[in-house]
Amino acid sequence: MTFLKNQIPALLAVIAILFLWQIFSWSMGYPAIFPSLPVLFTRIIAIFLTHEFYIAISLTILRGLIGFLISFVLAFTFSTIAVFSPFWKSFFHPLVVFTRSIPVISLVLIALLWFSPDNLPVFIAFLTMFPILYQNILNGLELTDKKLIDMSKVFGKSSIIRFTSIYLPSAKSVIFGGISSAMGFGWRAVIIGEVLAQPLHGIGTNMKQAQSYINISELIAWTAVAIAVSYLFDYMFRKISHFNLMHHFNKHFWTTNKKVISNNEVKIVEIREITKHFNQNRIFSSYAEVFTSDKVYCIKGLSGKGKSTLLNLISEIEMPDNGKITHKNINSFAYSFQDLRLIPWLTVEENILYVLNKHKINRDEVFSLINQLLNKTELTEHVHKLPNELSGGQKQRVSLVRAMITKSDLLLLDEPLNGLDAELKLKIIEVLDEWISTYKPLVIWATHEEIMLEKSEIKNVYI
Repeated sequence: MTFLKNQIPALLAVIAILFLWQIFSWSMGYPAIFPSLPVLFTRIIAIFLTHEFYIAISLTILRGLIGFLISFVLAFTFSTIAVFSPFWKSFFHPLVVFTRSIPVISLVLIALLWFSPDNLPVFIAFLTMFPILYQNILNGLELTDKKLIDMSKVFGKSSIIRFTSIYLPSAKSVIFGGISSAMGFGWRAVIIGEVLAQPLHGIGTNMKQAQSYINISELIAWTAVAIAVSYLFDYMFRKISHFNLMHHFNKHFWTTNKKVISNNEVKIVEIREITKHFNQNRIFSSYAEVFTSDKVYCIKGLSGKGKSTLLNLISEIEMPDNGKITHKNINSFAYSFQDLRLIPWLTVEENILYVLNKHKINRDEVFSLINQLLNKTELTEHVHKLPNELSGGQKQRVSLVRAMITKSDLLLLDEPLNGLDAELKLKIIEVLDEWISTYKPLVIWATHEEIMLEKSEIKNVYI
């Protein structure tokens, strides 16, 4: 019922167009030049009953698809290279602008000398669609939230997994918008190419023949067929764009995390005389510290003094301007971010599973552990919700559970108690205390809270 209601405006628009057509036909009084609707519908039906129709439409669609596939593959390849390389982005830019700026008629006239009648429409379609696809794919990839990319790096994702799990889903809507626009222009370009090149079969070929014989009814009938096919492709791409392919992909393709060091090994982070500036703002100057896994380190300091920056430096999201940070017996990082960095298109459970390597885990054991943590952090009823359906405090706990589930050698916590009431804070601290005691990671905890742990020694570090 809702579908029919949504289609009413489009249906009314079509009726209005047909009504106006019939009015103009009556007013002109020249059926040979401006045929009436009954004549047009009769001619369209007659076309549908011919063998030529199915050959023509099949070959035209095939030419359009070949042109689109060539355009998409090259545009996707070039834009992917460009988004990671300023050099290649600058290199490709004038080529794309040049391709986009060439008048179509110039391309057609030149291409008539280069290509056979069957290949000319493919070439014209390619040059029409390529710049549109390239620019839209590039724009979509550049809109990716870099904080999600940093999160992926911290949890050990490869560049390929980061691209498929973060970049592509983020860019999906822009990419499909580009595909829709490119197909609209490309479809018209294919038919123009057929009209001029006159291959043996094709919609454009039949349109040209009808025009040569001044058969307006057939010309308009083939035009209506071309419009119908264009609308069908647009409808198909809009439907495909609503299918969350990356959501299903990510459910079964978790990250590769590095091997965890034995609990008996002492994990060490040594900071040697580092400096860090952001523009003219100096955050650290000759800062030095040693962190070891026999204590839980609480980083204290006023807002803006560099607590989060220190964690980002330790996790290698940021690099120091000078000095060095070394890690001993630390092969894997986990990070509960203050700004959360949950993947918007994954559910709570999928966000947590995302940081695991499904090929190196016991599935039953992992899901049992996830359920325990969700229960202890009061998230069980939210397991199948998306991040935008959660409160700030709930998102904070999901980020914390995601960091804990990896059992990493280094656990970084950036204000993990934000947004929680006093009772829930105490409960989360108990969960963390038990977790740290069991798995013995090196814990560096940026917080303004006064933390009390029963099973672990705390050392406050002021910056």
